[in-house]
Amino acid sequence: MATGFGLFFRLAYILGLTTILSFVWSWLNVRRLKVTVDRRSQRVRVGDEVEERLTIRNRSKVPKQLLEVEDLSDIPGYSNGRAVTLTAGGFRSWLSLAPARKRGIYTLGPVRVSNTDAFGLFRRERLFGGTDTLIVYPQTHDLPGYNVPSSNISGESSSRRRSHDLTPHAASVREYAFGDSISRIHWASSARMGRMMSKEFDLGLSSDVWLLVDLHRDVQAGELEDSTDEYAVSIAASLARKYIEAQLPAGLIAYGDQRYALPADTGGGQFDRIMEFLAMSKAEGSTPLEEVLPEEEQLWGYRSSLVVITSSHRAGWVSGLEELARRRVKVSVVLLDASSFGSMFDPLALVPELYAAGISPYVVRKGDAIPLALGRPYAMPATLPEAGS
Repeated sequence: MATGFGLFFRLAYILGLTTILSFVWSWLNVRRLKVTVDRRSQRVRVGDEVEERLTIRNRSKVPKQLLEVEDLSDIPGYSNGRAVTLTAGGFRSWLSLAPARKRGIYTLGPVRVSNTDAFGLFRRERLFGGTDTLIVYPQTHDLPGYNVPSSNISGESSSRRRSHDLTPHAASVREYAFGDSISRIHWASSARMGRMMSKEFDLGLSSDVWLLVDLHRDVQAGELEDSTDEYAVSIAASLARKYIEAQLPAGLIAYGDQRYALPADTGGGQFDRIMEFLAMSKAEGSTPLEEVLPEEEQLWGYRSSLVVITSSHRAGWVSGLEELARRRVKVSVVLLDASSFGSMFDPLALVPELYAAGISPYVVRKGDAIPLALGRPYAMPATLPEAGS
């Protein structure tokens, strides 16, 4: 206007018209849309597929160009979105399948539909649908080779070792030996065999088993399903199932983002509660294992079995377990090799101290098959690095 030059006037008209058209374009592109979401996954385990079907329909007579459709879920490593173009009255539908890669409680939805005009001047978006909650439980494994611990109480162990004491669990019969009491005689077998037969007993189930999961943030390594904390809760869940199927009262202690504690109990309901707690737990604990043990030691008596699952390289917790062992608590350790997950620390340096304390640990490395790793205790090599590194 200052110069009176006609080209500038025409450019001003073009820019003004382009701005108006871009605004109208972006506004129309997100109008008269219908989005439906069919979420078929509500409760899954790590490694299972999260399944979701998205359908977007154009209810107007104007085509929709390059719509970005995305489910705003907060599941780690999960993405369900794409760019679509819809004809007048047309629709697009697709099924999304993605593995759940970390335990937790997550939110699915809402769905965001966004669009940018051809010149990138305006961006509009709309949200469709509500939200749903998805619970991702830790993965569980069958552990056929893992021996259920016993506290060596008469009539209270799962091992098949023969006992000279009378217990409620008769394992087999044998020929009568001098000194056997009348209460040991198995009369039905004696009548069938034509000679005196005596009962042999095994030890039964221990009084209770506690799982102690170390979720201190400073001893964790790795990411998503290939992390020490994910391995730890998966092992805890697998052991809990093994114990409860053996009719053992199982309890849980985990110091993560908060203290998670479940008194020892039996039954399917107890297993469900343990799985819920493990799903909720986060590896953000501020209390190291060597402080957890004295905090919780009143829970474990001489009839208890304690399984510690940790990736800690600190030596202090070994002496705590040694003290519990002196009090006749049956102690087992599952040691996660954090160095195989990328940590600069090596927990295997504690293996000699554990053996010196009378504890034969199980060792699990990244990529190990957990049933095989828990099939037998770790065989200590001739030389190992010294503890305290």
